[in-house]
Amino acid sequence: MRKLIRLRKHRMKIIFLCLLAVPSIYGHGRLMDPPNRSSIWRFQEFSHLNPPENYNDNELFCGGRTVQHDKNEGKCGECGDPYNDTRPRANEGGGTFAKGIIVRNYTTGQTIDVDVELTSSHKGYFEFRLCPWNQVNVPEEQTCFDRYLLPLADGSGTRMIVPTFQAGHYKTKVVLPSGVKCSQCVFQWTYITGNTWGSCGNGTSAIGCGPQENFRGCADVGIY
Repeated sequence: MRKLIRLRKHRMKIIFLCLLAVPSIYGHGRLMDPPNRSSIWRFQEFSHLNPPENYNDNELFCGGRTVQHDKNEGKCGECGDPYNDTRPRANEGGGTFAKGIIVRNYTTGQTIDVDVELTSSHKGYFEFRLCPWNQVNVPEEQTCFDRYLLPLADGSGTRMIVPTFQAGHYKTKVVLPSGVKCSQCVFQWTYITGNTWGSCGNGTSAIGCGPQENFRGCADVGIY
């Protein structure tokens, strides 16, 4: 009987350790509507423009959680590249994948559709921002994006919650700011995942607390 109890305790310990290990696995995702700069090549409608191909377009995760939080003090490139990369980074103005291709045209104040594909979901939430930039070959600044944190059309706030670990397309609607017009605005998606164990700052620890893996994506749009 004692041997059986010890065996059960050993099995429970293994299961517990496995559960703790799960949050260290990377998530994967990409902004698909409007199409982010690294994913334009996936759309036939833009094939005549020969957009550069990025087969790792679902890995714009700031270099990974360790790079972002341990090396770069939580900072991330405006469009998902590692913050320590030399500017212009690959996915920002002037970079490899930023060719100034306008993927959508909207009207000021319009409610627009947004589609994010998570090839591996890690819960958390999305936020969406807009930067009226009009400088195709100049790297964007986060202060520009932070001026326009876009509200969800359903009135629930600015954070779209990812409720499950299920991969797939997560769609929502956001409202563009009234009065903002630009020949080249940059639409920014930010994904703060929520599956890593960390300190909650109140003496407790839990999944979703502390530094989390982040994703970003930028799309060039016109607003008239």
